[in-house]
Amino acid sequence: MQPEGHEKKARRLEATIRKLSDAPDFEAIVELCYALAVQYLAMVCTTRVRRHMDTHKGLAAFLVQNGLSDLAESFRDLDLLRTSRYYGARGDGKAAREARRILDEIKAKLH
Repeated sequence: MQPEGHEKKARRLEATIRKLSDAPDFEAIVELCYALAVQYLAMVCTTRVRRHMDTHKGLAAFLVQNGLSDLAESFRDLDLLRTSRYYGARGDGKAAREARRILDEIKAKLH
């Protein structure tokens, strides 16, 4: 997929996530933030290093190997949130707010 395709998909996912509320929809928000991060990272990798990973497995290492360590760190944080707090999180919205914060951090580092 070209960067434009990733961007288009990211816009659709962003539109969906805006419809959700942190507490009742925390699982969906965490998952959507993760999917958005993968799309944004694919965009930046395609632009900066002329290739990207088609899956999230090994993505952090790929980012480090290609000089994008700052993005790798944020992606690892989101991955950890997704695998640890997502499945055991209470429905108070804290995990959703943290996922949104990390996604915003990733988006800020793209430029």
